[in-house]
Amino acid sequence: MKKDVFISPLEDFAFKQIFGEQQNIDITRAFLKTILDIPEDDFNKLTVVNPTLGKILKRGKTGIVDIKLTTKSGKIIHVELQVEKRKNMKNRITYYSCRQIGDQLKWGDDYDKLQQVISIVICNHVLLEEEEGYINEYEMRNNKNRPFTKLQKLIILELPKLPKTADGAIWPWLKFFTCKNKEDYEMLTKKHPEMEKPVYYAKKMSLFEKWRDYQFHKNLAKVDERMLKLQWKEDGLAEGRAEGRTEGRAEGRVEGRAEGHAEGRVEGRSEEKKEIAKNLLSEGSTSEFIQKITGLSLEEINKLQKKCSSPF
Repeated sequence: MKKDVFISPLEDFAFKQIFGEQQNIDITRAFLKTILDIPEDDFNKLTVVNPTLGKILKRGKTGIVDIKLTTKSGKIIHVELQVEKRKNMKNRITYYSCRQIGDQLKWGDDYDKLQQVISIVICNHVLLEEEEGYINEYEMRNNKNRPFTKLQKLIILELPKLPKTADGAIWPWLKFFTCKNKEDYEMLTKKHPEMEKPVYYAKKMSLFEKWRDYQFHKNLAKVDERMLKLQWKEDGLAEGRAEGRTEGRAEGRVEGRAEGHAEGRVEGRSEEKKEIAKNLLSEGSTSEFIQKITGLSLEEINKLQKKCSSPF
């Protein structure tokens, strides 16, 4: 690893590795304590849980939040990093928060089982143009400022509004996200020793790890796109067969067409998997990774590798 190489905590994989790993829960706990006013006992058992939001309906939308934790009492803490400003950002944040309330109950559960969801969103852009402060909390209240429920809390932290000098316990943690070089990190840890551990992990992550994570997600995106196209083809064939049957074609012709479609589908799927494997090979992926993604045998993958490397 190169000396004094730092990966910005604003990098998605770095953020999740520093704050979203159970082995680093003491870092996450220290960060959250500067923001949240919850019982001390609740911080004693912070657990990183699956960040995936499942489908409610068959055609429903899935989602993956950046970091999701539970406290000792069952509270859900959701931490999201938003580097780029996107359309409908407020709707997106609200959706994620509400989904984590709705996903708690199963058939027959009572509503009193619902636990509070606290969403913390760190923005590297100005989301709340109408507000001057860099910390803004939102709850469900009426026009007399009386709370309706404590079930949902939203905290928005905007990095561009961060003052130049410390004004509270949360300040050094947000400053950590804005550091760009060795000197910035050194100055931060000198004035705020509590930041030594997160800075250490930022330094620990090399450029190679960044490249490896980038390549993995790039390959995975290509695979997802190919698999989606495969599904579209299969859906189209299924609809075609159904239409053929309803038009009253002869049974023999229908059976023959079904067999032909089945053979074509298998052959087409095999070719698509080989194309995916070729793309992954060209990106430098290992045979084991390609086998896991495509289901091809190592022998088939090795043959493709030889063809890809052959000049003829």
